[in-house]
Amino acid sequence: MTGFGKPAPFAGGKGVRRTGPEPWRLLRAGTLAALAAALAACGGGSDGDNRGSVDSVTQTAALSRAAVDASVAANPGLVQLIGAASQCDVTQHKLVYDSVDPHGDGARASAGLYIPSGCPGPYPVLVYHHGTTVDKAFTMSSPQNGEAGLQLAMFAAQGYVVVMPDYLGYGDSTLGWHPYLHAENTAQVSIDALRAARTVLSRNGVATSGRLFLAGYSQGGHAAMATHRAMERDHAGEFTVTAAVPMSGPYALEETFIAGIPNPGQGATVFTAMTFTGYQKAYGDIYSKPEDMFRAPWVTGIEDLLPGTLSFTQLYTTGKVPLGTTGPGGLLTEAFVSAFAADPAFPARKRLRENTLLDWKPAAPVALCAGARDPTVTFDNVITAAGYFGSQGVQVTPVDVEQVPAFQPTIAAQVAAAPDLSTYHGGIVPPLCVSFAKNQFFDPRK
Repeated sequence: MTGFGKPAPFAGGKGVRRTGPEPWRLLRAGTLAALAAALAACGGGSDGDNRGSVDSVTQTAALSRAAVDASVAANPGLVQLIGAASQCDVTQHKLVYDSVDPHGDGARASAGLYIPSGCPGPYPVLVYHHGTTVDKAFTMSSPQNGEAGLQLAMFAAQGYVVVMPDYLGYGDSTLGWHPYLHAENTAQVSIDALRAARTVLSRNGVATSGRLFLAGYSQGGHAAMATHRAMERDHAGEFTVTAAVPMSGPYALEETFIAGIPNPGQGATVFTAMTFTGYQKAYGDIYSKPEDMFRAPWVTGIEDLLPGTLSFTQLYTTGKVPLGTTGPGGLLTEAFVSAFAADPAFPARKRLRENTLLDWKPAAPVALCAGARDPTVTFDNVITAAGYFGSQGVQVTPVDVEQVPAFQPTIAAQVAAAPDLSTYHGGIVPPLCVSFAKNQFFDPRK
C-alpha cells in the first residue's frame, strides 16, 4: 500500500519502488538434515476444501547461527537493532496449504515458515504479514526475499517460530488474482497459514509456548490488524493473541483513499488500480465495465495487470500506468473521480469502508509503529486509529520512530542520503519498527 495522502483525524510522484523493506541477502549455510528430513515427510494430498490442511512443506534454506550473524554484520546498523547475537540455527520452508477465496471457494495458498533449532524452547510464534508487491511470483519462502530475511535475523534466529503468509495470488496460490486490501480474506488466509504451520510443528515435535504475536508492514500492517480482529472476533477458542504490532498500515482505508486520489504520491496509480480491480473481482460492483473507471490507454489489460511479471519501475516505463491518478492523462475517468468524491454510497467508497479496520476493540495489547515523515502511508493513519481505539476505551501504543532516541542517528543519516524521502517508507522505517516490535513489545511478553 503506497502513494496516498492523509486520512482525516478520528472525530468521536516522482519515481517508483517496492514498498516492502529493502532487500538484504542471507547466505546459505549447512543443511540441518534431521529436521529437514522429518519436515519433508509432512506433505500430503489435499483437495483444497479443508482450510488449513497441509498440502506440502519443502525446505528452501538452512542457516547456522554463524551464517545469520555474518549476514547481519554485512548490513550496517542491523546488529544494534537486533541487540544480540543469533541464538538459534534456522531452517526456512515453503508451506503449501488449503484456504478460501473471497467468494468462499477453496483456494491453495502458500507461506514461508522459519523454524529455530539448537536453542532452548518452547518457542513463541510470530505471524508476519508482508508489504505490497506487484510480483506474482513473490514468496516469503525464498532465501532471496529481503523482507523475510529481516524476520529471520530479528525473530527466528532469536528463538521465534515465524509464519509468513504469501496471500492469495502470490507464490504457489491457485487463485489467479490478488484480493488486495481485502480484510476478511487476508485474515482467513493468514489464519489458515497458522493452522497449517501448527500441524507441521506438531508432527515434528517442535514445541511452542502458546505465545502468539502478530505483525506486518504497510499492506501487511493492514493485514496484521485484520487478522487480529478476526482471531478475537471469530476464533477466540482457537487462538489467543498475546500482542500485535501493525506497522505503517492504511487502517483508515476509506479516508486514506479520499485524501489520496486527488493528491497522489509515489506509486499511487499502481495501488489504485490494484485495489479496485481486486475489489471488482471480489465484489463485482466497483464498475460495470473497466472503461467506467479507467481512461484509455491505461484501461487496456488493466484487470489482469496486477500482480504480474513487471516491476514497479517497468509498469511505468512500459506505459502500463501513468504517474497521475486524475486530470488529463491520468488513470481515472472524471466521472469516477467525481462520484467517488461526492457520494458516500458509491460502491468503491462502500467497499473501502468495509475494509477499514476501525470498528472493533482489541483485547490483546497493540502498538502502532510508523514514521512521522512517511510520504507513502502517512502517520495520520496511526493518529486516526489510536484516536478511534481510545474512544472505545482501548489504549493502544502509538510509536513514531522519529521520537525513539536510539533510532534518530540512523534516520538522520539515511534521510541525508535521500532527502526526498524516497527510501523512508520502504527502507528506513521497516527495520526500526520491527526492532521496536521485538525488543520493546514482544520480548517482554514472550
